[in-house]
Amino acid sequence: MKIIFLGTSASKPTSERNPSSVALQYNNGEFMLFDCGEGTQRQMIKKVSPMKISKIFITHLHADHIVGIIGLIQSMKLNGRTQLLQIFVPKDTLEYMKTLFSIPYFSADFEIHIIEVFDEKIEFDGYWIKPFPVSHGVPAVGYVFGVNDSRGKFNKKLCDELGIKREMFSILEKNGKIEVNGKEISIDEVTGKLKKGKKIVYTGDTEKIEIFPEEAYHCDVLIHDSTFISPEDKKETYHSTVKEACETGMVLSAKKIVLTHISQRYETKEVEEESKKYCENAIVAEDFLEINL
Repeated sequence: MKIIFLGTSASKPTSERNPSSVALQYNNGEFMLFDCGEGTQRQMIKKVSPMKISKIFITHLHADHIVGIIGLIQSMKLNGRTQLLQIFVPKDTLEYMKTLFSIPYFSADFEIHIIEVFDEKIEFDGYWIKPFPVSHGVPAVGYVFGVNDSRGKFNKKLCDELGIKREMFSILEKNGKIEVNGKEISIDEVTGKLKKGKKIVYTGDTEKIEIFPEEAYHCDVLIHDSTFISPEDKKETYHSTVKEACETGMVLSAKKIVLTHISQRYETKEVEEESKKYCENAIVAEDFLEINL
């Protein structure tokens, strides 16, 4: 599984940073996007196949997070896409999304489902998404992406000793238990330790918040709004400082903190130096940064 940062700038593009978008490549080759700012499809060249994108998770409807969707969908159409595309948006924004798609001559030859979310966990095949409300002055959510826990590998030596072989493994997988020579054997008895699924938290744009869903704690990666270095620069905006992002990472016991949505007023080195004052496990995202999990 791989995270690819396609856009890491705050509000507008710079010579080095594109507006917000993060791609996630799941283990089966499926891609998902978190936000889709202006120019996202240009950033995807050589990195992400548009035809393999199954879902787009939008944190809020400010232009720097959504205007790339129109061009992306038109390219999908030109490439002959037939697969369903699901777009998840914050509660109370569905009509705005419909307005976005009402521009002249816009069309798609494949199904697009727009789904409003707030805080209800959504299960998919092998993974799940948990939206949670954030504070950005408009309807906005963050997302926890989690891979389902998986069982350990079969203990081949023990299975041989117990007489479990061939098609019996599929029966054991399906039912969770099997009877061999009059003895019932559970799958837990013949497999290794449970493998915990990876978790990624993406806040989108937000000022510091205190309440997170339980699923967000002990995440492998926290991707957090880090627009400003100082409270003086932040003023009354609904964004976070580097210090606040690092503090949130510590509260959530995140293994890695990735600082993104960087204001164009700062050089990357400035943000890095600021982060080291508060935490050692933080990195500053740059466009095309890749993190393997």
